Amino acid sequence: MSAEKADLERDFAIGEWLVSPALNQISRNGTSTRVEPKAMQVLVYLADHPGVVSKDQLISAVWADVFVSDDVLPGCISALRKAFEDRARCPRIIETIHKGGYRLLVPVEPVGRNGQKRKQAAWPDLWRPFRSRRLPAMLGLVMACAILTVAFTGIFSKTRYDSVAVLPFVNAAADSTTQYLSDGIAEQVINDLSGLSGLRVMAWTTVSRFRQPQIDVGAAGRDLGVKAVFTGRLARQGERIVLQAELVDVGHGALLWGQRYERSVSEIAGLEQQLSRDIATHMRVRLADEENDRMLHRYNAVPAAYELYLKGRFFWAKRTKQGLHQGIEYFEQAIGVDPNYALAYAGLADCYNLLDDWGDSAPRDSFPKARAAAVKATFLDPSLAEAHASLAMVRAGYDWDWVGAEQEFKQAIELNPNYPTAHQWYGLVLAAEGRFPEAEAQVKRAQKLDPLSPIINMAVAEVYGWERRDEQAIEQYRKVIALDPSFAGAYGNVSYLYWQKKLYSDALAAIEQKWNLSGDPAFARALEHAYSASGYKAVIRKQLDRVLEERANGQYADAAGIAGYYAELGEEGNALRWLEKAYQDHSSGMQFLGVSPDFDTLRSHAEFDYWLGVVGLLPLPGLQVGHSQHVS
Repeated sequence: MSAEKADLERDFAIGEWLVSPALNQISRNGTSTRVEPKAMQVLVYLADHPGVVSKDQLISAVWADVFVSDDVLPGCISALRKAFEDRARCPRIIETIHKGGYRLLVPVEPVGRNGQKRKQAAWPDLWRPFRSRRLPAMLGLVMACAILTVAFTGIFSKTRYDSVAVLPFVNAAADSTTQYLSDGIAEQVINDLSGLSGLRVMAWTTVSRFRQPQIDVGAAGRDLGVKAVFTGRLARQGERIVLQAELVDVGHGALLWGQRYERSVSEIAGLEQQLSRDIATHMRVRLADEENDRMLHRYNAVPAAYELYLKGRFFWAKRTKQGLHQGIEYFEQAIGVDPNYALAYAGLADCYNLLDDWGDSAPRDSFPKARAAAVKATFLDPSLAEAHASLAMVRAGYDWDWVGAEQEFKQAIELNPNYPTAHQWYGLVLAAEGRFPEAEAQVKRAQKLDPLSPIINMAVAEVYGWERRDEQAIEQYRKVIALDPSFAGAYGNVSYLYWQKKLYSDALAAIEQKWNLSGDPAFARALEHAYSASGYKAVIRKQLDRVLEERANGQYADAAGIAGYYAELGEEGNALRWLEKAYQDHSSGMQFLGVSPDFDTLRSHAEFDYWLGVVGLLPLPGLQVGHSQHVS
């Protein structure tokens, strides 16, 4: 073990204070305070060097070969003074020397293993080799290092970074209250940076999976395919929060910038804006005037409303009936706390947009509510990408207004090119029109922004299925299931692809798993019995009978889905009759008539072409028989 290592691990006393470098702890009379490791290294260096130590000397020793901003060292000194209950104007422990540096005012004494001070002729000098007879050689080495450092820093000073991942902050206290706070700050920074056209920002749903106290930042950055990673460690002390932040170059593992922030809880919005601006500055991102203005003047919600919004998005992302209804509750609560919170209205619209597909709600009930919430969101904040994407979904899924939907999607993406959901939904709408190359580009853009999102990865599989690229679709569904084995929708979709390829055992296993995950294992067993008795078409018939019974009992069941079941069973007359009912219901499934393999057996019917025309679609020649259900 080196002398420096040994010294850093040994306790020492400064007056009546006990310093434990190995624990990053300063204590007195049974009360202890932990400081950041860099602050402790500053203290150890001051203890090892009696007298005045210059700022440059401290920075060179503690942050060797790393560029840091001017306020990093004062931040560490401030943290040490707080731990020592010291004051800059009337110092008792650490004194600031104007234009000179810092010095300790109290003698440093070694402490033995029993915790008692022990006499020693002199404090061990770790830098003695620099004053030995090898001084000329050492000076030469120092000069060479300085030249290399300047050159190394020069490389980074000219580098512009076009991609970043903001990882979840480490929660120093490991309590749920601080966790919501730290997550909220990180996600808002992601939202702010996502609006910058020159920067690709990884989505929160992807980076949130890298929630670990100790993480290899370089490995995480390489996994995410970004050039820089931003990390932080957040601690809450009453009504104040302290954030130690670092921006790391993934390729070289070098610290591009680091800074300590200390704010009151009421100043969180200002901290988020400051972090976003500082990251953009140190990544050398060129901001357009409107981007800078948007970042400076975004609406800051009431903190309690923001926390409710985060919970609403969490449940919305589950894509289950229960999750959507829970999301609606949280978004409505957020609006109750802050009636001018546009993001909460956009979240509410997104839940209602998906209710007919995932929540068994009649479109004529849910979509008007989605429209009202989306319009309110755009009124409160016309620059909010989420609001325009929500309105685009209403235009496509309920109005079948393809031109209006595309305009809203384009505006959403222009406002926030890093919003994955806008790319995902836009890709599905493009695919519905048969514009497959454009559709694939959009869903893959969404996938690049949020590579670990099951729902976005499933959108890629959908587009493959609609293009009749069944092998690629099956492979992509397998990846979705690997990402989230509890995602019921993926099993339902892939089961039909297996059936079309006559992989009946795989198809049965997938559809049983869908119903098991949906909370109905008895129905899963009933499907198995139907298959054993009459083959896989009996499985389709069993599911059709179930939704017909639900509909007869007054529950909503998608008429377009019922038409699809009839078409698959070869009952074309029934299928066409249910398409008429789907039109009357304004089913969002009607938007996929042109591409869904469910309806391939109907494509030679003039009546089918009529319904395509009613929703503004054209027949797409050359589609082969296959199957894939849609997802949004």
